[in-house]
Amino acid sequence: MDTAELKAEFDLSTSIGFIGLGAMGAPMARHLARQGYRLVVNDFNRSAVDSVVGYGARAVASPREVADQCSIVLLCLPSLPAIRDVVFGEAGVAGGSAVRVVVDFSTTGANFASEVAEKLAARNIALLDSPITGNVTTAGNGTLGIMCSGPRVAYEKVAAVMATLASATVLYLGEESGKAQTLKLLNNLLSATGMASTCEAFILGVKGGLAPRHMLEIINSGDASSSASRNKFARSVLPRRFDFGARMAITAKDISLSVEEAQSRGVPMWVAQTVQQIWKFASTQGGYDRDGTSLITYLEPWAGIEVSSPNEEPSCRISFAEPAHRPLVLICALADVRELADRLVASGYSSQQDDEDPHMIRLGLPYASRITVTLLGVAEEQSEESIAVDVVEAAHDGAAVVNMCAMAMSKAARMKALLGPEIPYCDALHTGTHREITAGDGVVIMGGDTLAIQAAGHVMVNLCRDAYQIGSAAGAAHLMLNIHASLFATLLAVTTEAYVAGAKAGLTPGQMAKIMGIETGRNAASARILPGEVATRHFSYGFSLGETFARLTAATDEARRLGVTTWIFDKVRGIYGLVQACACPTDDVTTVARQYERWAGVEVRSAGSSGVEMDQ
Repeated sequence: MDTAELKAEFDLSTSIGFIGLGAMGAPMARHLARQGYRLVVNDFNRSAVDSVVGYGARAVASPREVADQCSIVLLCLPSLPAIRDVVFGEAGVAGGSAVRVVVDFSTTGANFASEVAEKLAARNIALLDSPITGNVTTAGNGTLGIMCSGPRVAYEKVAAVMATLASATVLYLGEESGKAQTLKLLNNLLSATGMASTCEAFILGVKGGLAPRHMLEIINSGDASSSASRNKFARSVLPRRFDFGARMAITAKDISLSVEEAQSRGVPMWVAQTVQQIWKFASTQGGYDRDGTSLITYLEPWAGIEVSSPNEEPSCRISFAEPAHRPLVLICALADVRELADRLVASGYSSQQDDEDPHMIRLGLPYASRITVTLLGVAEEQSEESIAVDVVEAAHDGAAVVNMCAMAMSKAARMKALLGPEIPYCDALHTGTHREITAGDGVVIMGGDTLAIQAAGHVMVNLCRDAYQIGSAAGAAHLMLNIHASLFATLLAVTTEAYVAGAKAGLTPGQMAKIMGIETGRNAASARILPGEVATRHFSYGFSLGETFARLTAATDEARRLGVTTWIFDKVRGIYGLVQACACPTDDVTTVARQYERWAGVEVRSAGSSGVEMDQ
């Protein structure tokens, strides 16, 4: 049954109570009033009450008066003490003569929800713990997500109201009180981790000379994006407005509840603990009542920089013109030579040598005899001096050098210096999986000499979907790649913690993906990788543990060199190092989830299973 049909079945002459007209509650109440619902409202903030009364609601003086006049009472309150007072206080809802269903949109944690449900049930009042996901905008236009648990009979009475508020998703999780709270807290954990780790990423990048707006565009082009990078940084952080609409204290509270609940079920929450500490630190150092996007201001002083970009900037996406008629030397990892050669041959290049050399392959374009490509494979441990010698030996006169081999920023800069100013040089680093490279898909980050970037165009259009230029300095693209990879690794690890904690609480991967895929908790791991690779037991994302650990190591080493504290990235590096030691460096990066499952004694498994207990 759709929203319109549910609403048609609901008696709009029935008065509904709404208590708590804060940042989210007020726009929700106004939306209900605009949709024709008769509301009786209460809040200590007179201006908030007036903003709803203006749409036809009626105000009363206390929660008890709301509950005396309404069989359904909706709550949206900021803290557990506020809920206790509103529900069980001297003039509380629980003493009302008409109320039979209380819907709590607040985020309280499972234990608190169960406690309130039990006390209300003793008074013949049903509680639906129904936390919401979204923001001020979605609260006001009826596109929230709502997860709900509690008595089904009560849920059916308010289904139309919920559908009006949450056209995106209303997910009923069953009669067990608290289950919806668990899912909401895990979703909030992903959102908070996205914010904290993206702050860390930008501080590191800006300290290393990267442009914030270009960083943001690149992060949002691939699997490192989160609600923080998609929504908060451009609007609130980079312009230094810090006005997105969520108090830091609430985020800090939600993370603490999430970590405590998961740990009580035996789930190691290493990333979440670090994120919890960062938010708690900022909250206690003056950020309690500030907007959550101001978190970055409590981390910047440790690095001695400010992340600021008040104005919009042109896109850093590269549009390749006609290819420059200049030979190329492409430096790549030794293991990637054959793969890249096959991709280029499939795109129309021809091999120009008879004997296959695993170290070097020469290719050319039939229609342009002067455009030759020499793929030069280098070993991971090979020094920049040795690589520079190989490049000079492989290069034709006037060749440009394109470095596709991921390495430390300083190593790339040193290699460029050894080649000298007469050889055009750029970095071109693929952010995606090996499948994407083979398919000519994904994103490449470029940086360096403009001549080399343009000369590489005819190759890049066959190896990626999009290319972005992060700067002109040799090594800048390597720093950006390592930041991008570290963000992705962080989001994958914390999403694994969330899914494993959810499985221990009896949530299915499908239920978690439905909420975490809406927006606030959405990232590549929550919306696609955990449901598609882990829950299906495929474990084949296409990137290895070893590669992930190498990128994390390069990022944290660079942070130390620049004097930047990376609490989260350092913790995540340790986790991947531990998982790699327990498994194999060539295993897929999603193996991190398999290891968390072993530690927690549960599997994140699809096919309708909430998790299969494993032998300890």
